[in-house]
Amino acid sequence: MKYKERAKLHMKKSMLIDGKVDSQIYFCSILWYDSKEECIYLVLENDVLPNVSLDVIYECELERQQETLMCTGTVKERFYNEYGKVLKFQIQNGFYKINVKSVDKQMA
Repeated sequence: MKYKERAKLHMKKSMLIDGKVDSQIYFCSILWYDSKEECIYLVLENDVLPNVSLDVIYECELERQQETLMCTGTVKERFYNEYGKVLKFQIQNGFYKINVKSVDKQMA
């Protein structure tokens, strides 16, 4: 099942002593957002569920129609259900908007 809004997760920091941070990007579809718990439920697309660590702080990039939003957080749960491989992503510190035009100007 495909959803319109997409997300990308990548490791930012390990919470384990001597924990490794890799450059793997996990591509997901957004299933739903729980505003009460500040969690995003994501459907993992092309990876194995146990590869997503519960001991890592992830950066989540949400691709919306005309904007990109970022947030950090942790994966609290990973499970299989009728939607597929589901991740419960707990948001820390809210969302911030990425302004692509200002990033492009700074790099030029």
